[in-house]
Amino acid sequence: HTSPTMAAQHGMEDDGTGEKQIWRIEGSTKVAVDPATYGQFYGGDSYIILYNYRHGNKQGKIIYTWQGADSTQDEIATSAFLTVQLDEELGGIAVQKRVVQGKEPPHLTSIFGGKPLIVFQGGTSREGGQTSPAPTRLFQVRSSTSGATRAVEISPAAKELNSNDVFVLKTPTTAYVWVGQGASNTEKSGAQELLNVLGVRATQVAEGREPESFWEALGGRAAYRTSPRLKDKKMDAHPPRLFACSNKSGRFTIEEVPGELTQDDLATDDVMLLDTWDQVFVWVGKDAQEEEKTESQRSAQRYIETDPANRDRRTPITLIRQGFEPPTFTGWFLGWEDDYWNVDPLERALAELAV
Repeated sequence: HTSPTMAAQHGMEDDGTGEKQIWRIEGSTKVAVDPATYGQFYGGDSYIILYNYRHGNKQGKIIYTWQGADSTQDEIATSAFLTVQLDEELGGIAVQKRVVQGKEPPHLTSIFGGKPLIVFQGGTSREGGQTSPAPTRLFQVRSSTSGATRAVEISPAAKELNSNDVFVLKTPTTAYVWVGQGASNTEKSGAQELLNVLGVRATQVAEGREPESFWEALGGRAAYRTSPRLKDKKMDAHPPRLFACSNKSGRFTIEEVPGELTQDDLATDDVMLLDTWDQVFVWVGKDAQEEEKTESQRSAQRYIETDPANRDRRTPITLIRQGFEPPTFTGWFLGWEDDYWNVDPLERALAELAV
């Protein structure tokens, strides 16, 4: 962005048209990725992306280190080490950004020439080590604040659908583009780009007009994330906001969690407030303290009453507990996984600290 204020507010260093080079981590080294596949990431891999751009009359460099959710701890550690090494080779002037799968900042999603940033579930793209894709695959296509789109592969089940997004379903014999009632044109074109990458043509299906074969491919009909709010496109005026409530410091505090919402943001030892405008959810982590639980209920009410937007004081407050989230809650998070917390959070935290 030419205006620093706009750049800061939107997290956009420039318009995404700079030069880029991408490497995949393999063992203890980095291997150049074929430019024809730029923008395609595998959950079992880690990558380094070097981005060059100009701001004013200065040359800027960003090194993104993208770490897949199923990447090994060794490769995550190697990606961090090689990022520092690359920066030293460039004279120590690059901005370094560590990106965990699902938390891609707006600028990173915008550097692939209008094409979506695609994340394949698990697997790897390395030579000779390609994982063969599942026969039935489902992708969720969602646009970010920068107007760029992300296509994320998720479990092929009807409960994963969401009225606010576009989904691409590929089966061994056919493909569908399912268009939710609240989906945007950007998301529709992102789905078209994804079909080009997958090399298939698809039948477009509007929400509510699905053929029986569509549901059969997803293992049968199921309740999914839908609400008048998800369908009516008011998301832009009142985007969802997430807050962490904690008394770890000895006093009760509420802090907003920035960026796109992912399950990783929900701290199991805290209480979280999710404001979706037509209701406020109080999510209770299984290790939250009693005081946090009682205070957060009161805080949710105060939050509504003191909102400068002059909220309806009767806005419902919904209390939910970790592991028992309804679709009306999980639908606000990209690529929600029902068994996410079956991995010990301490193990996950220690693994991240080891990097």
